[in-house]
This record gives sequence, C-alpha cells and structure tokens, in this order.
Amino acid sequence: MYDRSKSVGASDAVHIAAGNWAELYDQKTSSEPFKPSLPARIGQACEALNREWFTQETGIHVRWQDKWHDTPILHPKYDWYTYLPDGIVDEHQLHIPWEGKAINGMWQPHLLIKKYTPQLLHQMRVVSAPYAYLSVIYLNTKWDHYRIDYDDAAADALFEKEELFHFHLERGIRPPEFKGKRKGWV
Repeated sequence: MYDRSKSVGASDAVHIAAGNWAELYDQKTSSEPFKPSLPARIGQACEALNREWFTQETGIHVRWQDKWHDTPILHPKYDWYTYLPDGIVDEHQLHIPWEGKAINGMWQPHLLIKKYTPQLLHQMRVVSAPYAYLSVIYLNTKWDHYRIDYDDAAADALFEKEELFHFHLERGIRPPEFKGKRKGWV
C-alpha cells in the first residue's frame, strides 16, 4: 500500500481547504498505521457499485486499476503532489478524473459539491483535465452525478495552501489549525 505520509493527495485537499491542517499533519506523521474512518470505508466498499451505476446511467465507461491504490499518479513537476484515482474516464483523448462517494441521504447537493470541489480540483491539476466527474450514492435514497469544471483561480489558491502544508510536512513542523480563523484565506 502507498505511504501517504510524505505527499499531499487529493483527499488531503478537502482537509487543507477546510483548515484542518494540524489534524491532517498529526494523521500523516503518526506512528500508527492509517485507518480510514467508517464513512471512508463505506465509500471504498461502494466504489465498484458506484462505477457500475455511473456507467449504466450515463453510458460513460469508468476505467479502474488495482495498481492505482499502490502507486499514485504523480504531478509531472511536483512529486509530492499525488492522486490515487477512484476511476478515470477517457474522453476526447483526455484522462478525466472520476470520484465516487457514498454519503448519507441528508446532504444537499450544493453543499456536497462545495465540500469535494477541492479534491476534484487537485485531481484535475495532477492530470491536466478540464473537468471531473463526481458520482454520488446517497445511501438508500438516490444516486446522482455532477460534472465539475476546472477553475484556474480556485485551483491556484488551493495549490498555494497545499504547497504550504507540504512545506510544514517536509520540515516536520506542525502547522497551526486554521479552521474558522482566517476567513477568506482558508
């Protein structure tokens, strides 16, 4: 399994954008092996169903390979900037990120998109994609999918935060917790 402790991956982008830097740093530098949360494990368990359902409902094939969870896709310039795909859609000679989520049925779509857009922007930046797909199983209630377009300004602002977080990680300096403290920046 890939050692996520030295890199910044797409799922980290959600925590970094939310300002949960110290908590993420503690997870990455802990001597305890990484243990996904129950919601993350449910999402992983539902990924194959989510890919199949997405293909069935849209007619768009999602490619997936076991090796992606052992060897991440690296950004061409920054080897610390990684992406472990849930799937890839090959469209228009491009590799389009596909992200599958299984969440409780109480989420409102606009809030879900807001929460996971940093993860998708990170993925799009790694593979130079103009958009990504978010496929969501709202547990026991419904399924939907969303196409999220790349936003240069938002991706650049996110990358600056990710780069600063990586600076702390690389030097072994625990960053401060930014959550709720610097509105407009985090």
